[in-house]
Amino acid sequence: MRESSLNLNSLLSGFSSSVEKIEDHRKKPEYSEYSVKDIMNTAFAMMYFQDPSLDHFQRRMQESSNRSNLQTMFGVENIPQQKRIRTFIDDVNPRVFSGAFTDVLKRIGSRLENFKFNDKYLCPIDASQYFISKSLNCKHCLEKKHRDGSESYSHSVLLPMIVHPKMKQVIPLFPEEIRNEDGKKKQDCEINAAKRLIPKLKESYPGYPLVIMGDGLYAKQTFVELVLENGFDYMLVAKKDYNKGFMEEVERRRGSSRLESLKIEQGSKEYLYEWTSEVNLRKTGETLFANFLSLTIFDLKNEKISYENTWMTNLEISEFNAMEMVRAARSRWKVENEGFNTLKNQEYSMEHNYGHGKNNLAFNFLLLTLLSHLYHQAHELDDPVYQTLKESKGTQKNFWDSIRSAIRHILFNSWQDLITYLTSPPREYIYDPISNSLIPKPS
Repeated sequence: MRESSLNLNSLLSGFSSSVEKIEDHRKKPEYSEYSVKDIMNTAFAMMYFQDPSLDHFQRRMQESSNRSNLQTMFGVENIPQQKRIRTFIDDVNPRVFSGAFTDVLKRIGSRLENFKFNDKYLCPIDASQYFISKSLNCKHCLEKKHRDGSESYSHSVLLPMIVHPKMKQVIPLFPEEIRNEDGKKKQDCEINAAKRLIPKLKESYPGYPLVIMGDGLYAKQTFVELVLENGFDYMLVAKKDYNKGFMEEVERRRGSSRLESLKIEQGSKEYLYEWTSEVNLRKTGETLFANFLSLTIFDLKNEKISYENTWMTNLEISEFNAMEMVRAARSRWKVENEGFNTLKNQEYSMEHNYGHGKNNLAFNFLLLTLLSHLYHQAHELDDPVYQTLKESKGTQKNFWDSIRSAIRHILFNSWQDLITYLTSPPREYIYDPISNSLIPKPS
């Protein structure tokens, strides 16, 4: 079975390049037994294997055989304790990991063609909370006062992803943290984070024609202008409450039969597609124009509407692409379902408190979690050995349980050896007490 350019060994070179740029901010680094590489690669391995206690088991392995899977797979010479890891990572600038995200995208290369929608990439953005506490806090925490007089402290992130209606994988891009800054009285929020994110997407991903997708919060002229200024397209949910002038003009056109429409009946459902071009975004003053698109699904049995949604976009809509455009617009849910739902509920433990810190610790651990998710998505795109193992284990939990169990007790010479062992019949390998590892059985 061929070795993929998207396996762990290949992808780790991009992470190593990012680690090399991290300044050793410790007071006397020359006296430390742990290098920056040891600290960062151990932390990333914990997120990659989704195992907070990974360092403990690998330290025991290293003590018994002078080697560990952290050494053979991640190049860690001395395994630091978690306190040392947290103390160091707290002061690392999060932007240093941006290059590791873009590196994966470059390595995906031509396989990214499968994500193209009319020569563009659909890029939904959405925010989610990943830490909350009523006692633990830092200067960057978002604060909320509750009716009972208590306060809670939280961290949230705005995550962009490349998605496609027909692709089960998603490609996380480098996110924007929603955080309070020193000296600012007004609390940070999702829309402000989005305004910071768009120029950074242009800087980090030049040449990628993105279609920015979002809910009604973003469907404002100021945000649309920012998207267009940075060379992107947009497809945003439009609502009466958020877009009064825009939706009123749509209703006027509907009343005078000036909306284009397409009606299709499938089984017990009736699909009504409607669209129109060049609608004023604003009711008064200087305004941009946007195209309107909607889908209404009628349940013919119950004689009720089972689904309806409306969007605004600068992309052209016609009777030839209206259905395709709606499929694209509805793929925005993938950032929630394939993104946050997977990260929170399927082994990644996005909301687990690996450490809060005073500066960047919580966000940096989140970035390592997102990066590990990106690596796994890349493996799924083009790593046949990884794909075979995952298919054989059935569920995500069984897949990672088998990997964690193996690396806790058996020393492997590489990631590829680990995956090959787990996908091969047991009789093909024997235990070698000299190397304290599994080796192929002599023929």
